Amino acid sequence: MQLFVKALTTIEVERRLVLPRESLPALPRFEGSHEHGITLQVKDDAGNLRNFRCKKQYGGGEKLVIETDCIQFVKSKKLRSGDVVAFYKDDDRVSGTLYRIEVKRRNDKLGL
Repeated sequence: MQLFVKALTTIEVERRLVLPRESLPALPRFEGSHEHGITLQVKDDAGNLRNFRCKKQYGGGEKLVIETDCIQFVKSKKLRSGDVVAFYKDDDRVSGTLYRIEVKRRNDKLGL
C-alpha cells in the first residue's frame, strides 16, 4: 500500500524528511515507550534494509519527521531537491510489516 509520494525540498535533502500527516494512521502507534519516536525498518530499491527513526516534532504544529539514517540514505542515492520519494507499507503474514522507499529522479531536461 502506498503511503505517500513526495517531492523533496532543500531542507529534506539536507536535514530530515517531513512525512505527510495522512501517513500517521499507517505507522505504528506513538504511545507508551514509543511516545516520542519509533524505528521503521525500510527497504530501499537496492534491497538495503535501513532503520529510519520517525518522531513527532512539536512547535508550529505537529510534524512527523525522519532524521536517523535518512540523511545517509539521501547521500547514498545522491538525491537533490525536486527528486521524488514514494513510501510504501507492505504487510506480510510471515515477516510482518515492512516499509519500502523508492526514488524517482527529477528530470531537468523535461522540467519535471
